[in-house]
Amino acid sequence: MKRILLLTDFSDTARNAAMYALKMFENEKVYFDLLNAYDLEFSGSPYIMQVKEELAEESLKGLKNELSLLHRRFPNARVELASRFGNLMEVVQNEIIDFKPELIVMGCRGETALENFLLGSNAYEVVKHVNAALLVVPKHAKFKKPDKIVFATDLKDIKVDEVVEPLRDLSHHFHADLMFVNVLEDDYVNRLEAESKIASHFEGLNLSFNFIEGEDVSNGILKFMDENDADIVTLVRHNESFFERLFHPSVTKKMVLHPEHPMLILHDEA
Repeated sequence: MKRILLLTDFSDTARNAAMYALKMFENEKVYFDLLNAYDLEFSGSPYIMQVKEELAEESLKGLKNELSLLHRRFPNARVELASRFGNLMEVVQNEIIDFKPELIVMGCRGETALENFLLGSNAYEVVKHVNAALLVVPKHAKFKKPDKIVFATDLKDIKVDEVVEPLRDLSHHFHADLMFVNVLEDDYVNRLEAESKIASHFEGLNLSFNFIEGEDVSNGILKFMDENDADIVTLVRHNESFFERLFHPSVTKKMVLHPEHPMLILHDEA
């Protein structure tokens, strides 16, 4: 059974992301884990244990309320509750080890400041550093069957085939066209050879390879999506300059903090 981790801080943004995921996978056998991380903002207080217990109670209360709201829309969804003490990065990393999710779902508010990213600025660290597939859902995004999925690529081959499994699953399940968009800089690449290698990971899917020009990478990708009526944008995190270029703060603010489309982020760390 597929396992999906839902992050929540009990906000409307987080709830929308959870609803989006439950709708996306409602016809599949999925085991959801609804996770809330809570932490102390201070230490050294003689009342620290009391405060921790109160936070734990509030966390569990909030999770039960969220579960009730989710079950109103999706009464048959299998959702377990996970209330965890600690900072977000540590909690998520530990949950990945214990729960082994194929996908992590989180929301983003689309505000101007990085601090307004869902769950605080630590969530940006999740996007950058957590070695797991992430689906980032905009605050007002409503699920729509994805007919076209854009894959922003530097045409470098995927090192670990399993990395793209979430994308393959989505594309096959919804019979979506997969549209590769090359945002290559000045490096020479044998396009035919590179396209053939990448296509080998996506047999049985309708693929197309496209190229965009210009310095503004994020605007180029978003413009391409709008022109082609695409629904989801996918990025692969290689530990190389390509991802760092896309995740330059100015680009991040446009694509993550001012999102127009759900973003699937895959991590190719090998």
